[in-house]
Amino acid sequence: MKTAVIYASSHGTAEKVAEKIQNGLGGEGISTINLKTNKNIDLSLYDNVVIGGSIHAGSVQGCVKEFCKKNMVDLLQKKIALYVCAMNEPEYEQELKGAFPEMLFNYAICKKVVGGEFNFDKMNFLERVIVKKVSGISETTEKIDHSAIDEIVAAMK
Repeated sequence: MKTAVIYASSHGTAEKVAEKIQNGLGGEGISTINLKTNKNIDLSLYDNVVIGGSIHAGSVQGCVKEFCKKNMVDLLQKKIALYVCAMNEPEYEQELKGAFPEMLFNYAICKKVVGGEFNFDKMNFLERVIVKKVSGISETTEKIDHSAIDEIVAAMK
């Protein structure tokens, strides 16, 4: 069974999670695909699909939403898992639900918020100011939930 781990990452966290999922699934036939560099994905090559992105200002990247909408018919014929990287814990469930089309969200066998990180080295000045003001955090912080990643891997095996 071939699996595609499809993601979009702004500062590298969603990519890091995609790689952890790929490593957890192990074996051959596991591909990670960055939506920011690969817009045309042949889903017929895959039996299973994991889709992820990161939440910024309450929303996932537009290319993740666009990919899901454009490929809805094909995705609904696969085994699907969804994830988002997020740091606003009180809003986790709302952000996860809002990141994907409702039909796909309801169809997915696993959907998780996998925590996230604020990587100040990769943020521009405005992003750093906003993060400091909204979260009160002023230095690089990682809060990746490895058990949530493990649950995605287990569901896809």
